[in-house]
Formats: sequence, structure tokens, C-alpha cells
Amino acid sequence: MSSRPSHPPRLVIAGASGVVGRALVHAAADRYDVTVLTRRVSGAEPAGARARAWNPTAARDQDHDALADLAEAIAGAEALVNLAGSSIAAGRFGPAHRAELLSSRLTATETLVHAAALAPEAPSVWLQGSAVGLYGDRGEEELHDGSSAGTNLFLCEVGQAWEAAAAPAAERSRLVVGRIGLALHPEAEAWRRLLLPIRLFVGGPLGSGRQWWPWIHADDLARAMLFVIEHDAFEGPVALTAPAPARQIEVTRAAAARLGRPAFVPVPAFALRIVLGRMADELLLPSARVVPRRLLQEGFAFRYGTIEEAVEGLLGT
Repeated sequence: MSSRPSHPPRLVIAGASGVVGRALVHAAADRYDVTVLTRRVSGAEPAGARARAWNPTAARDQDHDALADLAEAIAGAEALVNLAGSSIAAGRFGPAHRAELLSSRLTATETLVHAAALAPEAPSVWLQGSAVGLYGDRGEEELHDGSSAGTNLFLCEVGQAWEAAAAPAAERSRLVVGRIGLALHPEAEAWRRLLLPIRLFVGGPLGSGRQWWPWIHADDLARAMLFVIEHDAFEGPVALTAPAPARQIEVTRAAAARLGRPAFVPVPAFALRIVLGRMADELLLPSARVVPRRLLQEGFAFRYGTIEEAVEGLLGT
């Protein structure tokens, strides 16, 4: 981390309302002065952070006053973390949902890039959110930080466009692109949806059940994000996933064993598509065996290295 005065370094987070953003605020609050950017200051922002209003579409709207205000908010920050974008789980990947997923990420990133260019001192580090969906459905192939993007899913397109939108930030900041895996947290919608059929004694394989899910415990994710911010060795794409990817049925069996439930009721792929629409093919059925080589090479210590350890952390008393 670069040398700073005695007061805590500043961390600015765009998109802190979700599980990942809130976990990051919690992990950073004891050693950073954290500001979260929000459309409207409501008092519901994560504890441990101050809130500042912003307009994510300011660049598109040519709202110069909003851009100048945002530039002042991020100027001189130790790091800017960009997670802004609409929820992937909030729809069935129909045309309107897909358009919102893409446009919300691109317009917010464009606004942040414009504001950073206006700032007298850009953030030292720019941690750009991305996701393992960028890799697409790759079967048994082992993937890592710099593996090529896939082309067989809509989320491949979203990931590539989101990363490309942030590329200009590298002119003034150390740009790190965090390709985030399935974040497991008690409040995460994906985790809750996974547990529901298990609690109802109907958990089991989704499709073949053999697809690789590149997961990470939300606490490890937040710590890993701070780790890449604080270590100059990181630049470019970084896989933010646990060191031991697990097949879908392994995730389900680990949770079922902890809850004392069976995990043998299969749900065929066609049934998932009927219930969930295109979401099944984008989120549940693809296989991405992602290994976080750079985190391991630089000595990051995972607290939850296996899916069994993560489930115990999530469901333990």
C-alpha cells in the first residue's frame, strides 16, 4: 500500500448494497475510511461506511455537475472498487433482464471512468468487478486468472464488455479485474435457493450434477479483494474463487450432510429450463473449473479452502 498520512486510507465502493459489497465493507471498516456510493442516501447503507449519493448514468446523461461531484468523491482514494450493476439473480434472463444486466454495468463503469479522468488525483488502485461467467461453459478444462473468455453464454458477453469498459482506468490507476466466483453467504440469494430444496428433502443433482461450480465464501472474497488492493503484484485479471472448485452435486451433498438431509433427487435440465428459463443455462448448468493461481502464488491464506469448510462456516452454530 502506498504511504499515507496517519489517518486511514480511503476506500470507495460503487455497488455496495449486495452481499459482496457488504462483506467488503465489514472486512475493510477497521482499517479504511470507507465510502459507499449509492443512488440515494437512505440510512440503510452498510454499517462502518459513510454514504455518498451518485448518479450511475451521469456520463450517459452528460450530467457534468454530477460527474464533477463524483470526481471529488473518489479523488485521492487508495482504492475504488466497482461492483455496480443490477442483480443477475433478479430475473429469468429474458430480453429485458439481459439488457438491464449489460447496460447497468456499462453505464455505471463509464461514469466512474469519466469521473476518475476529471479527478486531480485518481484512485491508486481500481478493482473492477467481473465474474467467472465470463469463462462460459468449459466442461472439464482447468481455468485460471488469465484464461480466455468463452463465447457460448450471454454472461461471457457481459463479462468482456464490463472489463473493457473499465480498461481506460489503467491510464492512471493500477487496474485489477476481479473475476468473482459464486459467493456463498447466509444472506446470498443463490445460497438460499440452493438450501431450500435440501431442507425440503428434495435436494440432488441439477442436470448431470457434474458441472464445476467455482465458489468462494464471502468472507474469503472480501479478504481477497483487500489483499489484491494492498499488494502491488496484482494487475489485470485475478480469479477470486476458492482453491478447490466443487461439482454441483458436491456442493449440494456437503450442505445436505450438514443439515442431515438426503441429496439424491435429480432435477433434469429440461425441468430447470421450464422453471427458471434461460437462467438455468447461464448460472446452474455451465461448468467452469476455475483455480485462483495468482492468489495462491502470492500467498493468500483462505479460511475456507474446501466446500465442506465453507458449509460448516455457513451452517455451523
